[in-house]
Amino acid sequence: MQPSMTLPRLLIHSGAISNSAAIGRILAEGWRQAYSGFMPKDELGPRVDPDHRAREVGTWLSSDFNTDTELLLVADQAGEVIGFLAACLGDRNDVGAAGQVTLLYVSPERQGQGIGRQLLLEAVEWFKLRAPGPISIGAFEQNPFRSFYDAIGGVPAKTVRSRVDAFEWPVVVYLWPSPEALGEGIAARGA
Repeated sequence: MQPSMTLPRLLIHSGAISNSAAIGRILAEGWRQAYSGFMPKDELGPRVDPDHRAREVGTWLSSDFNTDTELLLVADQAGEVIGFLAACLGDRNDVGAAGQVTLLYVSPERQGQGIGRQLLLEAVEWFKLRAPGPISIGAFEQNPFRSFYDAIGGVPAKTVRSRVDAFEWPVVVYLWPSPEALGEGIAARGA
């Protein structure tokens, strides 16, 4: 009989400036993985450099991050940050949202294990308290992982253009009527 191998427990908690390097690495890896198939190498540029991303995250958390209106969660397993989520109150894309998930990334080697769903479920609880109305998530139209939002019940509400340096890219904005609806979609997917 083989001994059972138990993975360390996944912890979801608030992100901190001390997580900047890990978040920067995951963000750079995510951009390389999801966007290199359609964005030119020059366009990706510093966006796939972990050190550049870590500095961006550190600057955001030390000067612009507002705990009253923004959320940053990290997924931590055995002391290693393996995913993160950022969210905020408001409606950046004029779709009637009370809040939006602005970033959701999981380390490529940890994808497909439900980590993104767990981060979203924690965000749902935050939205229930602060933004009980519709919730939006935007994803580049060419993003190969965009179908995840369809699978958890997101309804494409609008396509907007997002400028990244010299280019504009279409972004599909998904909408859920409430945090509860987002949570139900995630649960139906097998969180």
